[in-house]
Amino acid sequence: MMIYSGMEFVKENIMTVNGSRLISENRRVEIEEFEYDTPGTGQVLIRVNKSQISAGSEKNGIVGAPKDKRFPLGYITVGTVLESGQGMESFKVGDRVFAFGNHGTHWVTETEERFDDPIYIQHITRDISDEQAAMSRLGDVALLAIRKAELQIDEKVAVFGVGVVGQLIVSFARLSGAYPIIAIDLDKSRLELAKISGATHTIDAGRDDAPEIVKELTNGGAQTVIHANRDPDVLDDCMRAAANRGKVILAGSAPGKAKIGLQVDLMRRSLDIRGVGDPYRLHRYHRFSTYPWSQMRDREAIMRMIESGDLDVDHLISHVSNPEDAGDLYQQILDGTQGWMGIFFDWTVV
Repeated sequence: MMIYSGMEFVKENIMTVNGSRLISENRRVEIEEFEYDTPGTGQVLIRVNKSQISAGSEKNGIVGAPKDKRFPLGYITVGTVLESGQGMESFKVGDRVFAFGNHGTHWVTETEERFDDPIYIQHITRDISDEQAAMSRLGDVALLAIRKAELQIDEKVAVFGVGVVGQLIVSFARLSGAYPIIAIDLDKSRLELAKISGATHTIDAGRDDAPEIVKELTNGGAQTVIHANRDPDVLDDCMRAAANRGKVILAGSAPGKAKIGLQVDLMRRSLDIRGVGDPYRLHRYHRFSTYPWSQMRDREAIMRMIESGDLDVDHLISHVSNPEDAGDLYQQILDGTQGWMGIFFDWTVV
């Protein structure tokens, strides 16, 4: 097999690769040594350069884990192919790739069993940074929301919640020609970033009655309102901010339940509520249909737009940290640190 050493690849005949990874137990995160197996059929071994944290998803996993359960953390990795298993010959040694995987020096990825497409690993063919490439994962969620909304030029849009996904939704709304684009959040620093992303107006939800201000700015309500946060109660504000016969797009993966006015909101006002769904399932469901989009195609489009300069994500990269500092970093995430955006670990220093 091939072992990565600096900028060269060195041949070494061994069955495992020594590395390290992040582990969580009892709400504590630490780095541990770990042996990675060489890839089997349908698998690829990657030497990871950068991995991205999904603060919301990983926080929920840490908080909700049973006591004394020990498990790896992870979300997105970007790195270089060390070895490919049978059936994965298109991923050659040295190829730069994006993959769904755990935080660690290495990752062994695999295809989705049901279909032939390797949706969990993708080539990076664009001249962009590791962090920029990784942002295409949350970008495909944002782009899916835009596709669901079927935005038109000059359409009035309001986005409730401008974390990373919300910021990217704002950017794609700008690229779609929407106007105005109104960003709503409790965090003032996020609202400032939203202006860079393309928001024409911002509303501090902690100080103002956001739906009423949206109505004032849009002369009656936004044609499309996008729920891009994890608070189900905000859905009520989204519906209040929408124009009659407007669209409300659910992109925030909010847990729990929300109240919907069946008679007033759905019948009398004719609001159209659409969920973005799981991009995995969307890709699988439409693979053999006439639906033209896939998760991989959307990520490639996002990376192309980043390379061309049409899409700016650099202002959304807030932390690039040494994995040795993971314990302190995750503790701050658990404590509810505000204002953070794209958070990455640099595995080239380990």
